Amino acid sequence: MTSEEVIEIVKTQYGNNIIKAEVTLGDAVVHVAPEFFHDAAKFLKEDSELSFDYLSHITGVDYLEQEREPRFESVYELHSIDKNHSIRLRVALPEQNPRVPTISDLWPSAVFGERELFDMFGFHIEGHPNLKRLLMPEEWEGHPLRKDYDLTTEEVAFSHNLNFKRELVQEKELSRHKPGNN
Repeated sequence: MTSEEVIEIVKTQYGNNIIKAEVTLGDAVVHVAPEFFHDAAKFLKEDSELSFDYLSHITGVDYLEQEREPRFESVYELHSIDKNHSIRLRVALPEQNPRVPTISDLWPSAVFGERELFDMFGFHIEGHPNLKRLLMPEEWEGHPLRKDYDLTTEEVAFSHNLNFKRELVQEKELSRHKPGNN
């Protein structure tokens, strides 16, 4: 089945609930609103013509520098192993309170990808069975993959600030490792 045929089946089923559908670089891409996302994903998995049985990837996108609304997207790559076709679902999320329903009930492998969306982007995954940080410590503040996240809070010694580096070296106590001394 071609990407165009996949899109036509999805459009026939969901019509006005599809924000946009296109073929990009040969891949079917369907933009769906968060409130219809779970239903669309369930349809893609259970429809006998489509049979998207494999969730290969979940990621988030922050469009901060492009100044577009909505600012965020969650992106899901689905494949049908038997039928050899794929689709990318894109769900637009607002900057304030970005929320998307879980699909871990459909594809159990989504549990960790959705936790990464929560941890790295701050997306709330509604209905997730264990929504907590995955990569960062629980007490961590902020979401490191957001483009407005402050990457550093301390000055780093580079070649352009040699005086800072010399001060750091002078403050450290001189110590040498001698073999046999632990």
